[in-house]
Amino acid sequence: MTKGTYNEPYDPIVELVKINPVPSLLIDMKTLSVAVINEAALKLLGYSEDEMTGKPITNFVPLDDIAAIQKSADEPPPEGETQWRCITKEGKILFIEIKYRETIYRGRAARFTVLIKSSPTPF
Repeated sequence: MTKGTYNEPYDPIVELVKINPVPSLLIDMKTLSVAVINEAALKLLGYSEDEMTGKPITNFVPLDDIAAIQKSADEPPPEGETQWRCITKEGKILFIEIKYRETIYRGRAARFTVLIKSSPTPF
């Protein structure tokens, strides 16, 4: 079996996230944690891979948004698109348009997510 970059079995969804030039991540929907993140997303948010991988996505949004993030895990927004506010490592709030597709990662529900920096609009 072909091995991936991190001495794990090759997984095409991991490869898709990693090679995507657009900021992208894979979210484990059971734990709402970052399973895989690419360099473009790390650059956008200012964190290292170790600082984000395995951490709940709620660690990277304002406290006021956590309930909405948790609700979106159970009731996805229509058409696979929504907007979040994310907190950079420097503490700056970014408005991010989220486009996603449901998938499976390591036998569990996951969400392949693309992050597009946008201007603030009301939620």
